[in-house]
Amino acid sequence: MCSVSGILILNPKNYDKVERKFANILKKAEDRGRDSFGIVVIQKDGSLKVRKSLGRPSEKEELLYGILDEDSRVVIANNRAEPTTEYVRQKTLDDIQPFVGERYIITHNGIIANDIELEKKYELSRKTRIDSAILPPMLDKMWNGSIEDLRDIINQIRGSYALVIGDKLYPDRIFLVNNFKPLYMAYDYHLDAVFFSSLDDYFEVKPFDPVNVTKLEPYSITMVNLKKEIYSVPLIEKKNNKRVLVIASGGLDSTVAATKLIREGYEVALLHFNYHHKAEEKEREAIKKISEYLNVPLIEISTDLFKMIGHTTLLKGGGEIVKDRKGEEGAEFAHEWVPARNLIFMSVALAIAEAYNYDAIASGINLEEAGAYPDNEMEFIRMLQKLSPYATGPNKKIDVLMPVGNLVKHEIVKLGLKMGAPLHLTWSCYEGGDKHCGKCGPCYMRKTAFKINGVKDPVEYENE
Repeated sequence: MCSVSGILILNPKNYDKVERKFANILKKAEDRGRDSFGIVVIQKDGSLKVRKSLGRPSEKEELLYGILDEDSRVVIANNRAEPTTEYVRQKTLDDIQPFVGERYIITHNGIIANDIELEKKYELSRKTRIDSAILPPMLDKMWNGSIEDLRDIINQIRGSYALVIGDKLYPDRIFLVNNFKPLYMAYDYHLDAVFFSSLDDYFEVKPFDPVNVTKLEPYSITMVNLKKEIYSVPLIEKKNNKRVLVIASGGLDSTVAATKLIREGYEVALLHFNYHHKAEEKEREAIKKISEYLNVPLIEISTDLFKMIGHTTLLKGGGEIVKDRKGEEGAEFAHEWVPARNLIFMSVALAIAEAYNYDAIASGINLEEAGAYPDNEMEFIRMLQKLSPYATGPNKKIDVLMPVGNLVKHEIVKLGLKMGAPLHLTWSCYEGGDKHCGKCGPCYMRKTAFKINGVKDPVEYENE
């Protein structure tokens, strides 16, 4: 396990300032690797400068300076935390990354579980038992230097990886490869250099610094060159089939979201949670009718988890729902907040999606309710989308969609009417009576949304 780092030096005249910044990155990266460190510099003529040492960079600072000059173009470095499975008692410089091949220089963060298998299959040799050492001879033997060809080779690796790769024949470019292991890129406008590392914190970027930081997409290969050109390809080819699991309450928002996805060609299944909430029976009745109407499968999960968590009036026996004559008060604040509910729902949905080969999960999260509920904010879904590759197994890339995430309630109703969504079957009320109460927040928003669209709400309300 390691931190991997690198530099692409666009303006060689700034080499001394670049070197100082990179030294700080390596010292910060001790957070992910303290056992050894190494630096390999590719000069413009393809020759190398190499420095390696046991211990921490902060303990051997003299090795961090005086290695770059005006001919330096690409830097590849590593801070290593030695895994238990690869412990080497008597270490030599051959055991320290980056590893150098005849043509390629590689630093690797992660675990290669099939290194012995690859070694035998391709008749490779290495100077250390450390798994990462298999990569330079493998690339030397198989890779022609193109980004497309690299994908086919990398997909033979079983395990985890963030790779920074340099090419002695082409010292004008650097390659970045990662599955779920993180990689960040930072372009420093003043230094005219591109830095790479395992965590963005290592760049120590402050507000108003002239630095652009980008997180490289998980499961991708990226090539950056001295012309400031960036090429990227996905490691996992997108499948043509679009299977999506929609978390559905039986209300307006998730019903319209599911209908929209169906109209867009997705193969939809509904996921419904029964969690001892006041409207459990009415929602369950609604979601069954909706699944039949849309002709899609329905998965139901009954859980006592939220009963154990408690502290919400939305549950049976949890207290009174906030109501007023219009229902406006209940619509403008999260009085009925259920601790971490959407996060828990999404986590379960991700697990089911991974287990049963769905391509995505979705919900009825929307802009209207984001005004009161943090877990309805679009940012919540955007962050979950970024989290998804780290919450699912290797090579299991599941998207998190928000089909109505940018819409308010009257826009959702308008869209549902246009698409022929079964709005007449939905249940929106927090209560579980024979009819919608007409006084809670969701009832208020629903009634108002239909009124704005000039259409009679197809459901009935108490004392209407």
